[in-house]
Amino acid sequence: RGVRSRQEVRTFLALRGASADAIGRLLNVCEERGLLNDRACARLWAGQWARRGYAASVIHQRLHEKAIDAETIADAIKTIARASDDAARARLLVARHLGRRGSPPRSRLARTLASRGFDPDVIEQVLHESFGTSSDEQR
Repeated sequence: RGVRSRQEVRTFLALRGASADAIGRLLNVCEERGLLNDRACARLWAGQWARRGYAASVIHQRLHEKAIDAETIADAIKTIARASDDAARARLLVARHLGRRGSPPRSRLARTLASRGFDPDVIEQVLHESFGTSSDEQR
């Protein structure tokens, strides 16, 4: 179920006792039929994580963890970079949180952005735009 990389399918089949030869043949057939495509997977995952408000560095790391090759990761990151940048994704995430009833304080939003991999300068910029003061000015 779901979108899987070539390596994830290989691992799944190996854990279930399939031979390396059978796995190789099956992966090739799946690729030929368009059922398996690491480039498409990487673009889909990157787009999904970008829409959820994750920084490009975190998206890169998650794709790497899925055993996607470096060139494919770079292409996926370029695709999402054209759609929006980290500051825009951070602004969107802050807007979602501020639009809720009982909006969280600046410090909680800063922690949320940091946990999603945003650079401290981007966090400071976006929170300054939203709250009008920096964390240093609040002390």
